[in-house]
Amino acid sequence: MINRGIGIQYNVKLQRLVREIKRDIDESIVPLVRQYGMTRDAMVTDGWYDFLIPALTALMKRWKSERVQQLAARLAGDFVQAANNASRKSVGIDVYESHPELRDVLQSSTWSNVQLIQSIPDQYLAQVQQLVVNNMRAGLRPSAIVDQLQQQYGVTQRRAKMISRDQTSKVQGDLNEKRQRAVGFEYFQWVTSKDERVRDRHTEIAEKLTAYGVGVYRWDNLPLSDKGVPIKPGSDYQCRCFARPVSNEEIERNRRNGKVAPGVYR
Repeated sequence: MINRGIGIQYNVKLQRLVREIKRDIDESIVPLVRQYGMTRDAMVTDGWYDFLIPALTALMKRWKSERVQQLAARLAGDFVQAANNASRKSVGIDVYESHPELRDVLQSSTWSNVQLIQSIPDQYLAQVQQLVVNNMRAGLRPSAIVDQLQQQYGVTQRRAKMISRDQTSKVQGDLNEKRQRAVGFEYFQWVTSKDERVRDRHTEIAEKLTAYGVGVYRWDNLPLSDKGVPIKPGSDYQCRCFARPVSNEEIERNRRNGKVAPGVYR
């Protein structure tokens, strides 16, 4: 099964990152908003633009620094390695990390998560800049702008949580597939979390009788989503389903016992 503890720990680290960005905003931007954002006339005479834009630019530059890039690489690497260890334990299949396909998943997953982590300050600060400049130009009260900054903090917190949950499913799902196929498993059984949050389509896939058994499919002929796109456990948005490896012997046993639907492959 998917190890949710990995996602929780990942989220803790991403939330810490979001709080650090907010602290910088509170220390460098909010005081300027309060000082120079009184009224439209005051903003013109006080020249708020000359003070605020350099501060916003400096803040965005700070969060594109080599230090932030190194932090993103470390967080992504730690997360992917934890997901790899969890996959090894849950599937019970040990494959050397030098295996070409497994190595590709580890490297590509790390790269993808580095990009996602770096996108957190990029998107957060871009929204902050647009929010502050547009609203100060429109003459909005400083207190109202600060309230909107707090709301944007909440939006960024939720996005960070979404990234951690979604990537946990996707990365572990990809690793589980590569581990199973590396040692010769051609088939898998789609297993859901069996609760109210499971998508109807995923329940249908898990309960469907195929030519191989109940909820059993080939890795090279995946079931289809409700949009007609091939999917595997963990690949859908925040999917918590799991792929149980199924041996050729189990397939033959299902056929002998009549627990198959000939001609139904997905």
